[in-house]
Amino acid sequence: MRYIVILRRYVPSLCVCLLSLCILVFLGKYVSGAGSDASQHKEMYQAFKDGKCKSCHPAIWREWEKSMHAQAWKDEIYQEAAKQITDREKSCDPCHAPEPILVTGIGEMPKLRNGQRDSGVSCLVCHLDSDGAMQGPPASAETNFHANVTNPIYKAPTKLCATCHGQPNVPEHDQVSSFLESSFAAEKKSCATCHMPVVNRMQSTASYESLKGRKHTWQGSRSVTQLKSAATFKIELADKQATVILQNKAGHLLPGGTLRVIVLDVTHLAPDGTQREKKQVLISAKAENRLKPDEKRKFVFNVNSGDTLKTRLRYQLTPKTLEPEWILMAEASKIVP
Repeated sequence: MRYIVILRRYVPSLCVCLLSLCILVFLGKYVSGAGSDASQHKEMYQAFKDGKCKSCHPAIWREWEKSMHAQAWKDEIYQEAAKQITDREKSCDPCHAPEPILVTGIGEMPKLRNGQRDSGVSCLVCHLDSDGAMQGPPASAETNFHANVTNPIYKAPTKLCATCHGQPNVPEHDQVSSFLESSFAAEKKSCATCHMPVVNRMQSTASYESLKGRKHTWQGSRSVTQLKSAATFKIELADKQATVILQNKAGHLLPGGTLRVIVLDVTHLAPDGTQREKKQVLISAKAENRLKPDEKRKFVFNVNSGDTLKTRLRYQLTPKTLEPEWILMAEASKIVP
């Protein structure tokens, strides 16, 4: 009987204490959760370093590791050029080893990250959000390792790309400003149309069948195939004149970078093969004559019957790239009737 009295007296207080303790534990976890994003980000970067991204997304990883995004920081050409920029940590480096842009802000100048710079522009840069989830297009395969968030921006990612490739104060990387004035943009195409073509492949090890997705290679000025599709030219003959018509098909300024140079060579030969005229035109930011999106530029030559006009278009990657290493974009020749 004595024990029953004791229980009646103390059990209610004990229950209140236990309930209070549970509430405090819950609130503690809730409050601490507000600061868990940093630890979640740290965990994601460690997972990237440990190869978990690679093991779950092998097909996409293979594409990325061959890309210039993966080499963005380590690339010798970049490092050589960046050494000449006094404020490289503000104007150059942030786009070559950025913090996740979904955290720092789409369209905002990225922030240079402190660690893992050798991974350049990794999957975390474009997909990791402030909550530690990975954002992407619809139909992303579910995973137990991280949360997936569907974001429509990945279906037309020009704004996403503009975070690094649309900064007017960094002309070397501002291709988007001119792209927005092109017929490509008017046709609702995006940067991904040319630089991330659609492919069928296993999205992850959690996939059961191949799905359509964008190829993570971002081919550009280092790709011969991409360069050959960036411009066209033809020779038209009329009234003892030959007109070489060069047209920009890149969808943005051509060449797209301020260090790149396009070289147009035109050789005019007489019927016996002797050279009448030779002209070389350098098209670059330095010469202030880059081709605008969709622009057609004409070069006119006086010719006679039997004359031959030979033309070729070549690409110089950097000012230090020697002529034997210039890439042939296109060539054509025509004999005047």
